[in-house]
Amino acid sequence: MTTDLTSEPEAPEASKPRLRMFDMILFSVCAMLLLSQLTVTAQVGATAVFWTLAIIVAFFIPYGLVTSELGSTYPDAGGIYSWVVRAFGKRWGTRVSWWYWLNTALWVPSVYLMFSGTLSSMFFGGELNFWVQVAIAIVLIWVNYWVNSRSLDTGTWVSNLGAGITVVVIVVLAIAAGLYVNANGSATEWSPETMLPHQGIPAMALALPIIIYNFLGFELMSSASTQMANPKRDVPRTILIAGALIGGFYLVATVAMQMILPADQISETTGLIDALRLGFGDSLIANIVVTALGIGSLYCFFASLIPWTIGANLAASESAQLGDLPKVFARTHPTRGTPTGAALLCSLVGTGVTIAYAILFALTNGAVDDLFWNLFAFSSVIFLLPYIVLMQVFAKLRKSDPDAVRPYRVPGGPALTWVIAWVPTVLLIAATVFFVVNPFDFSAEVTGSILIGLVVTVVIQEIFCAKSPGWAADRAAEAEADALDLPLSQEG
Repeated sequence: MTTDLTSEPEAPEASKPRLRMFDMILFSVCAMLLLSQLTVTAQVGATAVFWTLAIIVAFFIPYGLVTSELGSTYPDAGGIYSWVVRAFGKRWGTRVSWWYWLNTALWVPSVYLMFSGTLSSMFFGGELNFWVQVAIAIVLIWVNYWVNSRSLDTGTWVSNLGAGITVVVIVVLAIAAGLYVNANGSATEWSPETMLPHQGIPAMALALPIIIYNFLGFELMSSASTQMANPKRDVPRTILIAGALIGGFYLVATVAMQMILPADQISETTGLIDALRLGFGDSLIANIVVTALGIGSLYCFFASLIPWTIGANLAASESAQLGDLPKVFARTHPTRGTPTGAALLCSLVGTGVTIAYAILFALTNGAVDDLFWNLFAFSSVIFLLPYIVLMQVFAKLRKSDPDAVRPYRVPGGPALTWVIAWVPTVLLIAATVFFVVNPFDFSAEVTGSILIGLVVTVVIQEIFCAKSPGWAADRAAEAEADALDLPLSQEG
């Protein structure tokens, strides 16, 4: 304890607000505009345009408004965790913090294994040794830890660069689509008959989880709000500007990719590079451009995880400091104040999952691809759960804390508040169900494995909930002891 206290004078400098609104816009764009998701969205087909626009109206706009109000009214470093605690108490805060952090820890290895697979496809004809790919993913997991353990400035420039490259790749993809259409015509028919869904619920079961997944993450900036000079002003503005950019770029990329390739020919891992190659042709200059963009895309795979891991680890750290998660999550760097405990656990879990994937791959001779997709679907289900609670937090705090100063307030009375809270909630529940079980493409193995994972997750979270009162008492006693020791430490 004495060591931490003697280093405390340096903390104010480390925590001095230094994030501009411009930084937070790029931070949000990098977190939510994911190149790794472009191909998955484009695979939906021409109806992806309809579903994107519909979800922007029915989900994205209400979600953005809610996050603007909560983020400007309660600009706490814990973000979603602190909001949930205010509304529903510490037990629900424990659950949401656990879900939020666990999803990130499970998602990290999936993206970095995709990085390795894309690298193999681009430069090694898909023949790069599998164990080399695993090693690359593990190295990236620990580079991610290094970035998380540095100052927030490090994470910011990594994210800013990733956002810039992502925008460049999408703009160039649009140019490639224009060249391809000019020479060959569009590979996809664009008409009311093809763009409007005709199969109703089956089409929604395919599109809803993917597109809602694309539009989540605005609460991340609130986890870093204490690093902003004026969060009450900048959070709503950032959400408005970043939301317009993210929605627009997703639409441009989806249409551009389908102009070059039919939806059923778009590969999840190589679809972006395939589209760029077809769009620009096979000249030397075109190959150089596509290769450069491919390298930039690989960097974006890495950079896109930085905002998520920073946000999740900061939230988990604050939760643990209040006694809602085990103490190891609360450990921070003595001078930088970064959440090294949560970041270390995130990397350990990611490494363990990656090694488990490699062992299963070796034992099943490649059949583990389906098992790995199950892991991704499971992490996506965990990912959506906190947002279901978040929408209800908005409605609850409107009633339980009506006198709070709300620099930004969602317009409308109680009826509109109900609609804004419940329409996104219903859509999130539907997306969660379709991730677990798609009745139009049912797989007992997929559904069974996800349900088993959910049972394990719930058991662990309830153990945490049962232990959290004791943890909270221990943290309070430690804080009191630190306060009593402070004058002695300063004298020494």
